[in-house]
Amino acid sequence: MDYIEETLGEKVIRHLWDAGKSLPPFLVDAYDFFDAAIGAQNCLIIVPRKELCAVPALKKQIAHMQQACDVPVVLELAALSRQRRQTLVAEKVPFVVPGKQLFLPFMGAMLQEKFDSEAPQVETLQPSAQMLLFWFIYQKCVPLYVSRLPEKFGFTAMSISRAAAQLINTGLLDVHKDGVQKVLTSQLPAKELFEKARPFLFDPVRRRFYIDKADVQESYFSSGESTLAEQSMLNPPNVEVYGMAKTIKPASATLQLIDGGKQCELEIWRYDPTILSGKHRADPLSLAMSLSRVRDERVEMSIDEMLKGVWG
Repeated sequence: MDYIEETLGEKVIRHLWDAGKSLPPFLVDAYDFFDAAIGAQNCLIIVPRKELCAVPALKKQIAHMQQACDVPVVLELAALSRQRRQTLVAEKVPFVVPGKQLFLPFMGAMLQEKFDSEAPQVETLQPSAQMLLFWFIYQKCVPLYVSRLPEKFGFTAMSISRAAAQLINTGLLDVHKDGVQKVLTSQLPAKELFEKARPFLFDPVRRRFYIDKADVQESYFSSGESTLAEQSMLNPPNVEVYGMAKTIKPASATLQLIDGGKQCELEIWRYDPTILSGKHRADPLSLAMSLSRVRDERVEMSIDEMLKGVWG
């Protein structure tokens, strides 16, 4: 946590915390937990695995965690809208957005991000909003009825409504009414819409590590350069890449590649891309975002080749 150290001048030590023995399954499934020390102050840092719930429910969850570990709980987020930030501060919910802002009332620390008045804030999409946008693109940008989406994605109607609202608020999609039904529309063709959305998109892979091939499960899907090789002229990678949407870390997991013949790479995804692909592999748009960090001309050319099939 270099950001906290640089901001507060306090050394930060954090370790992954096994919450399974102390918290109920619904909380264990919703967050990654880190036992942390900020200087002399102990705390629990929680990182959401899914879309963040409403603040009243979040406060109840945090109260449950504080009762279990008896230390302050700090919410770590990749991005935070102005409205959500104001609500968290008003409700005195500690949070940190690395590199941007923090609010640690139990330490008397609050640093708010300053925005250029002439440059509007670019808001990173929620996972459900990114999925919804990609699905809209895969449907060739034809008008999409919001009420017909929850069953497809496995989200609640409320989550879908929030995802649609974010896409509308960022100007990526428009909304019209057909009677009482909300209909999402766009005047842009698929490729132009994707390019317009790029500043709002994120890498859907939460973390990456290596595991023994013997630990590969049937539920894992093809991902990374392994999937890209299937859909382009790229040669298959030396180390196979798999993905999964649940955070279950096999015992053989390691950050170091020790033996490429016996190991493969496993990616932990923020959402399930097979819902979008309809196949046992990551969908092209999510895959492109997961590989956006790779600076390799061969990979970049292969991504362009793969996406030609999306643009039609």
